[in-house]
Amino acid sequence: MQAFLFRVRPGWMAGAWSESGLVALTLPQPSQKAALLELGNGLRTSPCSLAAATALDGRVQELIDEMERYFRGEKVTFSAAVDWSGYTPFQRRVLEVTRAIPYGEVRSYGQIARQAGSPKGARAVGGVMRANRTPLVVPCHRVIASTGSLGGFGGGLQMKKYLLTLEKVQGREGPVDFSIPVG
Repeated sequence: MQAFLFRVRPGWMAGAWSESGLVALTLPQPSQKAALLELGNGLRTSPCSLAAATALDGRVQELIDEMERYFRGEKVTFSAAVDWSGYTPFQRRVLEVTRAIPYGEVRSYGQIARQAGSPKGARAVGGVMRANRTPLVVPCHRVIASTGSLGGFGGGLQMKKYLLTLEKVQGREGPVDFSIPVG
């Protein structure tokens, strides 16, 4: 497994890639160190134990390019293969359903549970979202409560609001403003 580090408009991101695909990815962090620590926490390992990528694989460079475009506000469908190892079959079904949520749209935890074959599993879907090692590529920020409230988010609600606003998420009556009121 090789680690990589890159900068996008809101901060530093780190990821880990195996021969099977993307293993983990952080949300933007304020520094390189914070991104690497977050990556290590997500993988439950020390960032020092990860081999740094000496030359970026074409697949990694493509992901970085897509991330840069995404944070410029472009509609992006991430093409990276995901390394699903370590997930249960239920987690993988939920994450695959979540990965299919189109840019600019949201789904409820209950909708995801039904699509994954567990109609009463909305709470379990929340647990799977917390276990998601590849946010953005598997867009768990697009999963909200059935009431329309944001629910939780490992990157914090401010980041979830930022991402949904960046994507100009549409509600029944047009764009939804998830910005944080000032004052």
